[in-house]
Order: sequence, then C-alpha cells, then structure tokens
Amino acid sequence: MTAKPSIRPLNRYTDISELSGKVRNAIKRISLPLAVALAAECLYLVFTGRPGAEAFGLIGIGTMIALSIWTTRAIGLPLLPVMVFQGLIIYGTPIAAGHEIIMSYPPSYVTAAGFEVMVFNIVLALAWSAGMRMFQPASPVSYVLQEFNREGIKGWARLGFALVIGATAFEVLEGLNLADGLLALLPGGAGSIIYALVSVVSACGFFLVSMMIAGKRATVLERIAFWGLLIANGMISAQDFILASATANLITVAVGFFWSNGRVPWRYLVITMMTLSFLNMGKVTMRERHWGPDNEPVGQFPLVQLPACYSEWINVSFDALIENNVGAHPGSGATANAGNKNQTLLDRIDNLQNLLFVIDAINSDHVSLLHGQTYSLIPPLLVPRVFWPDKPRSHEGQVLLNVHFGRQDLNSTFATYIAWGLLPEAYGNFGTVMGSVVLGLFLGIAFAWIENYTSRKLVMSTEGFLSLSLLMNILNSFEMVASVLVTATFQSFMIVIVACAPFVRRTVIKPTVHDDGGKNVTG
Repeated sequence: MTAKPSIRPLNRYTDISELSGKVRNAIKRISLPLAVALAAECLYLVFTGRPGAEAFGLIGIGTMIALSIWTTRAIGLPLLPVMVFQGLIIYGTPIAAGHEIIMSYPPSYVTAAGFEVMVFNIVLALAWSAGMRMFQPASPVSYVLQEFNREGIKGWARLGFALVIGATAFEVLEGLNLADGLLALLPGGAGSIIYALVSVVSACGFFLVSMMIAGKRATVLERIAFWGLLIANGMISAQDFILASATANLITVAVGFFWSNGRVPWRYLVITMMTLSFLNMGKVTMRERHWGPDNEPVGQFPLVQLPACYSEWINVSFDALIENNVGAHPGSGATANAGNKNQTLLDRIDNLQNLLFVIDAINSDHVSLLHGQTYSLIPPLLVPRVFWPDKPRSHEGQVLLNVHFGRQDLNSTFATYIAWGLLPEAYGNFGTVMGSVVLGLFLGIAFAWIENYTSRKLVMSTEGFLSLSLLMNILNSFEMVASVLVTATFQSFMIVIVACAPFVRRTVIKPTVHDDGGKNVTG
C-alpha cells in the first residue's frame, strides 16, 4: 500500500517545485475518475444521439494523454495542466451541455474542432516533454523579500494584508472621485500602468493571505478581514458590469488555498462559480441600463450607491433566471425583446463557437489565412504607452481577426471586442492541423523552459511573484489572443520587478540537511 504523500507546512524555504508536486499528486488521484467520467459522458452522447460525441471523445483523449505525459516529469510551475484543463472546460463543456451553437454547424465541423483540440494537447505535451530533456533546472538563486520572508507565513500575511488594503484603498478613492486629480498629473499613458499596478498588487496580496487562511494559521479577526476585503474588492471591481476584473482575484485565492494544503477548495469554487454565473445572467441588461451611448462604462458608482446597484443587479439576474426577462429599464418606454437571450456563464466560456466559426469561415467561405500576421503585431505592443501614446491597441490582433474574418467592421471594434482564444487564432493564421501544431510546439517548449527555470525559486521572491503573475494570466487566457496575453504578462512582469527591486536580496538556497525544512539559505 502506497503511503499518502505528506504536505509540508509553508515556510520561508518553500519553493515553486512544491506546488508542482501538489498538482502532480492531485492529477494522479483524479486521473482514473476523470477518465471514467469523460468516457461515460462520451457514451451518453453516443447512445442519446446528441451531437458532438466524436469531438468530445477526441478532446477527452487529448486531455488524458497530455496529463499523463506531464505527471511523469513535472518539476516546476504547472502551466501545462492549467492549459489542458482550461481546454477541456472551454471546448468540452459546451458539447456536454448540449449548447445550441453545436447545432449551427455541420457535424463534420464539430468533429474537426475536437480533432484540433486533441492535436494541440498532444503536440503541447510532446513538445513539453522534449523541452524537459533539452533544458536543465536553473540555479537555486532567488531575489528574496528579506524582511517579510524571515518572519515566515506571518510575515507573508502582513505583507499580503498591506497589499490588499492598499489596492482596495485606491479603488475606494477612485469611487469617491478623489483619484482623478492624481491621475491627471501623471504623463499620458501612465494611468494604464497605475491600474495594472493595482491589479497586480491586489492579486499578490490575496494570494499571500489565502495561503495563511488555508494553512489554518489565521486568527478569527484575520479571517473576517480577509473575507470582507475579498467581497468588497470584488464588488468594487465588478461594478462596471465586467466580471473578468473581479475574477482574477477569485482565481488567485483558489490557487493560494490549493498551494497551501494541496487540496482543491471545492466549496469555495462552487460558491464562486454559482455567484459569477448568477450575476453573469444579468450583466447585459445592466450594461444597457447604465453604460453610455458608445457602449462603454461611464465611470464608477459612488460607494454609497453600490448597495442599490447590486440590489438591482441581483433582481435583474433573478428575472433572467426565472423568466429570461431582458426588458429595458422601467419607464424607458422600450419593450422586452422576447428573442433576446441573456448571456450565461456557459456562453462566456464557450470557445468552441470561436473555433467552429473560423473553421467554417476558412472551409465554407474560403477566407484566406493570415499566415502569422496577428503574431507580428506583438513586438510594437511591448513599448510602454507612456513612451508611445499613439501605439496600437493591445487588442490589435483580435481586431485584425474579427475584421479579416467578417465578424466586425473596424468601427465596431472601438465599441466591442469579440473574444477569440489562442487556438482559434492559431487556426486563423495557419489553418487545419498546422495551427494546432505550431501553437502546441511553441507553448510546449516555452512551458518546459519556464518549469526548469522556476523549480528552485522561492515563493517569497521576485521570481515567485513573476511565476504567480504568469500563472494568473494563463488561467485567465481562455478568451485572449496572443497579443493580449503577451502584453498583459509583460506589463505585470515589469510592475512586479520594479515594485520588488528595493526590497529584495540575492539569495542562494543550498540543499543541505537542516532542521527547518531541509534547505539552507545564504545571502
């Protein structure tokens, strides 16, 4: 009988390889049940005659092969399993749920989409495996946050609360219209840097505190403060009816919970997903009522109006849940459109529709491939806007895809961005199979290098925060194109490096026998 792997307590010697070990053990535990569940769902689709059974089976095969390969050699940041599970959700869930989009395309296109996902997963895993043989783990040197790291988990929590409170205070000042004057004094383009800084600071803070909460080292007062700040931060972030901004912190907390004790926080995830799904049903109506004529947020609500705003949002979402009522604001004179359907969370995470759209456009409408044009746009986007105020939009690759394939005209892209995702973008650039292969090869090699580089880096270091930032961006990348993912990651990296620079010290971790965790740290 195999002994259950022990979970070592978090301390100042905790490195990123320990997260890899926890993810690897978790995947090994769920592999058999997951395979059985995927096979059972596929058989159910076959015997009930529902569309997409072949595609779902192909996605399931690719998922299990990729996870099996990763668990054999994983040593660092678990980007590959994150990408694979994300693919299973955004491409497999619409089929399992019988989403209406599947009926809009020929069955052969749905099967082709499943085949593309399978090819991508397998090539991703094989390229990663080859990369793990090519690269060697980096030296055990980290730029560590010295003062906070010496105090262990309590020091992390103190830093975490300071970051969260600071980020929340800025959002409160913005809600009181007190931050506008400060932002007006800054050079053009600096405002976007400030907002990115606040987002990174908030995510890092919640991550640190959540590890202490899950490790049962927090007092009752600290727990109350944590949940209060998380709810308040989420409400302030989502008040413009864009849930993605609030989702980032919620995902960060889930990662912190898992990293601390190695257990998936199922209750937290279920409650979070149900809440987001519920609010998502009413967000379109709320935008129609409160956004400006250009289909843009008109600014933050004053803090005193937030309770009324969310009360209205809850009522709208409840109406949508019960009656699918998307009528206009009472008193506006407009009537409800019975054919208008509120967007559900399934609609939001459904990337299958994007892959099916581009497959149809290329094969039926004979739209030409882009041959890498969306990727060539990335280098100029890395120039900070403070140095180039008129640089192209970070969504320029997304704009090019939508205009080229006829989803939008150029003018409409200034009001609304239609999401794509990395795999549909690759298909639009390189076509059948080749797009999946090119994307899988690039990401597989990149993920292997990152795993080797991060495996010996301490959590409480510049490298640790960079790893967290990258992991968050990959987790939230399901609707991004490469230009958006790269620029968002680049911006967060620059902010982390600059913010950490005054407080870190180059530290070497020597693997010697030691009473406090098996490692010796020297500056």
